[in-house]
Amino acid sequence: MILHRRWFPHVVFVASVSLLILASPAAARAQASKVAATVEGSVRDSSGAVVPGATLTILDTLTNQTRLVTTDEQGFFRASQLAVGSYEVRLEHAGFAPYRRTDITLSLGQTLHLAIVLSPASTTAQIRVSAPVSGLDTSQTSAVASVDQERIEELPVRTRNYLDFVLLAPGVSSSPAATTSAASTPLAGSGFTFGGLRPQSNNVLIDGLDNNDEFTGSSRTELSPEIVQEFQVVNNGLSAEFGGASGGSIDVITRSGTNTMHGDAFIFAQDSAANARDPFQTQPEKPSFRRSRPGFSLGGPAVQDKSFYYAALEQEHNRGQIGSDIDPAITSAINSFLASGAFPGLSTRQITTAFSPTARAETEAAGRLDQQLRRNTSLMLRYAFTNNKEAGNGFNTGGLSDASARGSSFLSDNALSGSLTSILGSEAVSDFRFQLATRHAVLRTNNSAGPEIDIAGLLASGRAYAGNSERRENHYQAVYTYSRTKEKHLWKAGGTISRVRERADVPDGFGGVYLFGSLADFLAGNPDQFRQVFGNPHVDFPVTSYGAFLQDHWPATRQLTLDLGVRYDFEHLPSGFHQDANNISPRIGLAWNPLSRWLFRAGYGIFFDRYVLANLTRAIDTNALQAFEQVADGNAAASLFAAAQGGALTAPAPGIAPSIFRSDPHMATPYSQQASTGAEYLLANNFTLRTDYLFVHGVKLPRTLNVNLLPPFVLTPANAASLGVPNPTSQQIGREVFSSARINPQFNDIYELQDSANSTYNGLSFTLSRTMNEDFEFSASYTLSKTCDDASNYDEQPQNPFDVRAENALSRQHQQHRLVFNALWDLPIGDREDSSQKSEQNLSWPLRAFSHIEVAPIFTAESGRPVDPLTGLDSNRSDAFPLSSRPLGFGRDSLHTPMVVKLDLRVLKYFPFGGLRRLDVVAESFNLLNRANAVQINPVFGSTLAPMPGFGQAIEGLGARQIQFSLDFEF
Repeated sequence: MILHRRWFPHVVFVASVSLLILASPAAARAQASKVAATVEGSVRDSSGAVVPGATLTILDTLTNQTRLVTTDEQGFFRASQLAVGSYEVRLEHAGFAPYRRTDITLSLGQTLHLAIVLSPASTTAQIRVSAPVSGLDTSQTSAVASVDQERIEELPVRTRNYLDFVLLAPGVSSSPAATTSAASTPLAGSGFTFGGLRPQSNNVLIDGLDNNDEFTGSSRTELSPEIVQEFQVVNNGLSAEFGGASGGSIDVITRSGTNTMHGDAFIFAQDSAANARDPFQTQPEKPSFRRSRPGFSLGGPAVQDKSFYYAALEQEHNRGQIGSDIDPAITSAINSFLASGAFPGLSTRQITTAFSPTARAETEAAGRLDQQLRRNTSLMLRYAFTNNKEAGNGFNTGGLSDASARGSSFLSDNALSGSLTSILGSEAVSDFRFQLATRHAVLRTNNSAGPEIDIAGLLASGRAYAGNSERRENHYQAVYTYSRTKEKHLWKAGGTISRVRERADVPDGFGGVYLFGSLADFLAGNPDQFRQVFGNPHVDFPVTSYGAFLQDHWPATRQLTLDLGVRYDFEHLPSGFHQDANNISPRIGLAWNPLSRWLFRAGYGIFFDRYVLANLTRAIDTNALQAFEQVADGNAAASLFAAAQGGALTAPAPGIAPSIFRSDPHMATPYSQQASTGAEYLLANNFTLRTDYLFVHGVKLPRTLNVNLLPPFVLTPANAASLGVPNPTSQQIGREVFSSARINPQFNDIYELQDSANSTYNGLSFTLSRTMNEDFEFSASYTLSKTCDDASNYDEQPQNPFDVRAENALSRQHQQHRLVFNALWDLPIGDREDSSQKSEQNLSWPLRAFSHIEVAPIFTAESGRPVDPLTGLDSNRSDAFPLSSRPLGFGRDSLHTPMVVKLDLRVLKYFPFGGLRRLDVVAESFNLLNRANAVQINPVFGSTLAPMPGFGQAIEGLGARQIQFSLDFEF
């Protein structure tokens, strides 16, 4: 029988799930869980002989939940899928003295190995062990960094977004800042890049379920840090359990209630009076800003030892102002000209000279219920809600955008998720998870009429090309995982189905845009290019993703651990797109512990990505049947500007062929190949030094090409008129220019989404870390890396579509050096926080003033990012948008932003009131040293052979020093 190709992925998925259900005793678990931890080990007697049939009790000391496991014939035991938390292990076996190990703390993804030695029953005393756990996880084959609850609560963070702490991990960089191009998209990405891949190529999971905005690639539902237990940053996840992204994975778990009621109430406050002035703003005074963020959390038992709850709520309210980076002389000249009545069709009649108002209102609420249904069956339900309104500055716009080109955003998220976990004897675990979620996202420009006016390197005003959109994104996901221990093998098999439905109105370009080469060209009404979209912007389509994996975690010897796995991914795209079903990815990893203080790791894997739905929407919408774009250059653009008196067109212009978008009929799923190796040395029991090398090759990455162009000609004064450039600029003479002739004359431009881009990343990182001991812990990491690619995002077009190899250069994701240091330090004055003895009355008042103080710094030093230099016009006449024409003699991404150095500091003093009650008084400073950190420069060279005055100059920074205060009462 021959299977039809379109049924193949469905059959594979059904077969995979059937394999899970009918699995033999050797069925499934990977080396690092996305939601839990593992305890494994061996039991021997004092002579070294194994002890089979011994039953161990693993007790969660905060909830009194227990897990029973029995040693096999080799004396080996394993308990997988344990909730993160505090534990003790007990063992009683005939003929031996009782054994008890306390003070065990399990973190996310950890595998703790215990080598238990029993004494004869003649020993009357119970064997009690409370020695600290080694800092080496000898079974971990992946490059993983964990951020625990204490760091989330104690380290400084400006936004209260716990994902900002992802940047503490080695090998991770923040995503580059927005460009100043008129076509820069307001889509918000994830905010960070792994392995030099794009910010949309990451996967954020909460309690084992996806939390991604599939349209933009950003994270979806936001959680209060109060309900986040911890998360791990997986830069190179070799387990086949990890899928759906070619980059990194951020695995978040939420807090569960315990048998002790606990909570807190807090408020954060910030005022511009305590802040410094931004050195990059053109206004002499500081903008006003006032922010407050109250909230609370509460958790405890609904029924002792059986049912637990945890909830958190916080709201932010702020009002402020934002300045303009536009040259005041330019603003004055344009305002005077428009005041005379020029260009009456232009809806923006004045460029903002003063500050423009901004406001933000956000609510984050989440609650979790854990119910022990039976001894070996537990249920978890979680509901999360986010409502975010941002007025005046809700877009990802550049520093040269006028207030009229900015806008507001509204986000509303609702997510219901849950899990049902069953312990099947002492060897197997069944885990089912689901989620139902919806997102409503609205973007509105301050100017809704249009058009946008873009004067190269000087300003953008009017209705932004992208921004007036509204969409609803519904998510439905089911995940099933079955784990089983057979001898020393820990097998894991799993399957997932995720369906996303996108309903959107995205009228990008419907307001029109005029591009001018200079202020003089604008005043003369002489645009270099005009473009506007006409038609119906509505799309409604589903995307369904399937995944299945099989993984074997095998501690082959005491020194060697192997992870062997295979994964299958398939993303069923809307009709009209190629359905790529050939997505099988092998994974292999090893951890070798030849000496007690040394650990070596190595691994290789293929990681298939998913298509960000914004990539697909343009090809679905602007396909000539539903909508199309018109592009006019030179004299034709000037004629349209004059006819519309500076306004947008009310109907398509006659005589201009439509431009459309489509996808490559053979477009494949993008993926990455990753290879890693590393070594870790245990300096002391809680002190480690680690080095890791990571190679990442991004393959079949999406990019956009205009495939309707004929080969270009080198433009000279003699052939300029015949090529449709009657008045060439000095930047056009001597460059390759495309004529107005087309391969298919029915269309002007055919923009095709292709899978032809590639990237390479080589990164070497060093990490020195010390876990909490004597009230001090820190982590310092340095990464040296290089990232090259030939397209840094799906909408980036080459300068010459016939020579894409010439585009290979440093990626916009490239960051050569990055150093980050963070620490938590409880000053050694007064009683320890966990001390039961109170001796402060014996301290003098100066010492009492400095008691109970905690200090937490984050220091970051990183090199600048590549920026693509532009002429500011379509000098090649390729109709590329965003613009891609570079000044003569400049290569792609050959500019760089300056180095960034910043210090954030949090100082806390707490006042204990007995028991768990205490009041925290906190002061935080962001960019404490008030360094001028530029993250955006003006990339526009201009249309002449001499650069514009502002070329390469900084126009946007990370922000001046800010001070924030907070009060937090814990009980």
